[in-house]
Amino acid sequence: MHDISGKWIFSEEFECGTDKGFAIIEQDGKNINGYIEYEERIEDEETIWVRQRIKGEIEGNSVNMQGIGVESLNGEPMSGYNLDTLEGTYTHENKIVGHSYDPEDICGVFVMSRE
Repeated sequence: MHDISGKWIFSEEFECGTDKGFAIIEQDGKNINGYIEYEERIEDEETIWVRQRIKGEIEGNSVNMQGIGVESLNGEPMSGYNLDTLEGTYTHENKIVGHSYDPEDICGVFVMSRE
């Protein structure tokens, strides 16, 4: 089984913007949890900083993560923020590459590289 624990550089492009930051992942067997912290830039909107808590699983090369909570960097809840589902593949280049979507069907493509 792959060990994906640690710090990752995170970038995502989606229909109306980009997210750039990092992820911290802890792994216990096939279960993973942690958070993704990023700067979100959406066309015609103010840039925001987000910390999205995640949980999920790794099975073989398949990495699935679900947003379970979100807050600003100062710890305040961000009501109305859509949590993401991220479905990726752990590649032979030691990256996690995949797609994301949220409850409003905003879709994106993400890459996570070891820091």
